[in-house]
Amino acid sequence: AAGLLALAEPHGPAEVELTAAAGLIHSDLTVGVDLTAVRPLRANLQLCSPGVKLHGAGFIVTAAQAAALGLGTVPGMAQRVRPYRNGKDLMAHSRQGFVIDLQGLSEPEARREFPSLHAWICEHVRGRRQAGSPSGTRDAAEYARNFWLLGKPRKTLRRALAGLPRYIATVETSRHRVFLFVPAEILADNTLICIASADAFVLATLSSRLHRVWAVATGGRLGVGNDPRYNKTRCFDPFPFPACAPLPQARLRELGERLDDHRKQRQRAHPELTLTGMYNVLEKRQRAEPLSAAEQAIAEKGGVGTLHKLHAELDAAVAFAYGWPPELSDAELLQRLLQLH
Repeated sequence: AAGLLALAEPHGPAEVELTAAAGLIHSDLTVGVDLTAVRPLRANLQLCSPGVKLHGAGFIVTAAQAAALGLGTVPGMAQRVRPYRNGKDLMAHSRQGFVIDLQGLSEPEARREFPSLHAWICEHVRGRRQAGSPSGTRDAAEYARNFWLLGKPRKTLRRALAGLPRYIATVETSRHRVFLFVPAEILADNTLICIASADAFVLATLSSRLHRVWAVATGGRLGVGNDPRYNKTRCFDPFPFPACAPLPQARLRELGERLDDHRKQRQRAHPELTLTGMYNVLEKRQRAEPLSAAEQAIAEKGGVGTLHKLHAELDAAVAFAYGWPPELSDAELLQRLLQLH
């Protein structure tokens, strides 16, 4: 019920204003729009997928091992020994690892065309695959038969990425919902969610507060830190992108490119910087909290002031692209997005 409620407090009476709210009562006892009924949109189908799942650590090799196997000297090897990145590689510091990827080759073809890779897989993967884990399951039997191939090669994602110079990636479970461009030659791990688009308009829209509110509300949380989880079937597939005119699209492309370039340029200039560190400081800056000396150093090296400004401009531009005022509350954003969906 709406109204005022007087409460007895140690330092005198206090008044609490009560307001009426209508909507679905969620598990955390908040009230809001019902997002449980959202369905994938045809415009988004087959654009988003987790990265590959190895089912065998032996597929991963170091830079030195990759060179010994023929990377840089054997023709065609660059398509079969590819840079490999997981969530920690993107948000913290990259291991600069590689993965053996023989997708599309039969075992005789792999043995004939890339004998060094076939021999490596036989030594480091085949035995464990044939042992089976768990024993006797259909998947284990299939992995054993196809021991030279990655367990989950993500064929649909590969088709969607064909011909693109880059794609968008975000860490599936992360405190900060950060989207960034990844070069096409990089093979993403299963801890990354990949979007088959090279368009900075898409990157900008996904990087906005508007999409972050949607993703937190639809994706849930996971892990020891109760971090938001980006579930592609709940967060991306049903998300309604703005159908806006060319001018707002161009503005968002400009801001998306600037955002991606700024972060990467600062990390190239200061290799010790991490995206997690930069966004930890950005979060404190947005809450107007004081920074420690270490955080102030990150702010200066990472250009967090510029990062803050870019995100603010991007949020306003995304709201404009939808034709909505920029000061909408989270609940109002979710209501409008649900109606648009």
